[in-house]
Amino acid sequence: MKCRLILLLLLVSYNGYSQGHYNGSSFNPNDYFAPHEGFIIPVWYGYANMNYYNSSGKKSDQIITSQGGDPAVLNIKQNVKTHSFILMAIYGGKGKIAGANWGMMIIPTLNSPTASIALDYYSQQTGSGTYNFTNKTVGFGDMYIQPIWLSWKTGDFQYALNYGVWAPTGRYKPNSLDNGGHGYWSQNIRAALKYKPAPNINLSIAPTLEINHWQKNTDFKEGSHLTVDAGGSYLLNMRGDEVGIFGHYTQQISDDNGTEGHHASDQIAGIGAFGSYWIIPKKIGAMLRVTQNFSAENRFGGLAIQTGVNVLIPNKH
Repeated sequence: MKCRLILLLLLVSYNGYSQGHYNGSSFNPNDYFAPHEGFIIPVWYGYANMNYYNSSGKKSDQIITSQGGDPAVLNIKQNVKTHSFILMAIYGGKGKIAGANWGMMIIPTLNSPTASIALDYYSQQTGSGTYNFTNKTVGFGDMYIQPIWLSWKTGDFQYALNYGVWAPTGRYKPNSLDNGGHGYWSQNIRAALKYKPAPNINLSIAPTLEINHWQKNTDFKEGSHLTVDAGGSYLLNMRGDEVGIFGHYTQQISDDNGTEGHHASDQIAGIGAFGSYWIIPKKIGAMLRVTQNFSAENRFGGLAIQTGVNVLIPNKH
């Protein structure tokens, strides 16, 4: 059975204040579809260098927040650098469910406070002034669980349906520098389509709807977001080594609720490229990804780099 190198970097949260958990371009173009039978254990490191962009899409040292309806202008220290460590457990099941290949995944997170946590902190300040985010601790973040991962194949086309939730397992306390999570649940609903125009080429598109819930110990619920991911990959050889490009666009599609928080719609886009190489064919693989974000409004954006290895353990027949 043909194996694929899976990359799922949902954990490098480089977005803005309470703007959901899912980041566009977290998947490679082939990775919306159920994996091969057996276990995949990826171990990854992610680095991001981010800056805040205001509602006009301009880099800014000021964040305008709304606490209880009263505006506050915060002067912030730009250039938020983040580090994330990712250990995942992915399972591709035997047989089929409703004619589909199937799988599941669980992803705990370990990270330094991310740019989204930084903007969370900034946005909860109640008065104007200068605020510096200097926390450099490392702790557990929120956990992603995807119990539904189905894909069907017809000719040169492949279809997928995914459902997952982000559980608020990371530490969260309002107005704290030590937060590692967002303090709320999020649901991710995704459909995906892949087309194979040639034996070595794959093209895919995948819209994701993220629905966010009320934040713990605050009167705030972030609006829903719609992200459209698209990309392509090229198979270099029979070993399975691969290169590809990807891109995404994320837009907030419903209003925030509650009396606390930022209450400003956000958006972001990004493009990137990846390359994968089998150190031991079909058993141990390495990958490098680079993503550049742009068109950010009311959130952090910038450069993100991820690298790591994947270990594949196929089912015994």
